[in-house]
Amino acid sequence: MSKITVSNVHHGQTVLAGYKRSYTNFIDKNTFKGFKVGGNTYSNLKLLKAAFGVSNLRQLEYEADRLELGSVTAEFYDADGEYPWAAYLWNGAFRVGTSADRLVLN
Repeated sequence: MSKITVSNVHHGQTVLAGYKRSYTNFIDKNTFKGFKVGGNTYSNLKLLKAAFGVSNLRQLEYEADRLELGSVTAEFYDADGEYPWAAYLWNGAFRVGTSADRLVLN
């Protein structure tokens, strides 16, 4: 089985998601809901990049900014489906929280 990454995660998939800070992991079981930009949601990154005609995350970030669509986010719910949260695209990578820790998927 291949490693789960932001490039191959898809809608409805249950993953371990969170972030690492120093030597501590803040990762828990979550359900991926999709990528969101503007008012649109995409089930995987391939569809999102195709919609904007880009081939990488830096280009996607640039296009969303140029079109004034707001943040590109990866949307999740905790394993119980009660707590929604999102990672945002910044400087070519998905980040979590105000400290901009890199999103980690397993």
